[in-house]
Amino acid sequence: MTEQQARQWAEATRAACKEAAQTAFEEASMLGLCQEGAIEAALSAIEMVDVNGIKAEP
Repeated sequence: MTEQQARQWAEATRAACKEAAQTAFEEASMLGLCQEGAIEAALSAIEMVDVNGIKAEP
């Protein structure tokens, strides 16, 4: 893997984690969880991101 490919994969991974966290936080908040609970849901969503399934866009 070249440095550029590694950077692209890292950026794709960061984007996937950010999307998962935002979605989980919003859903948890809508369900009535307190802020701490919503943050825990967001962190859990990040842990569940399948990094093996992430494809970096060229």
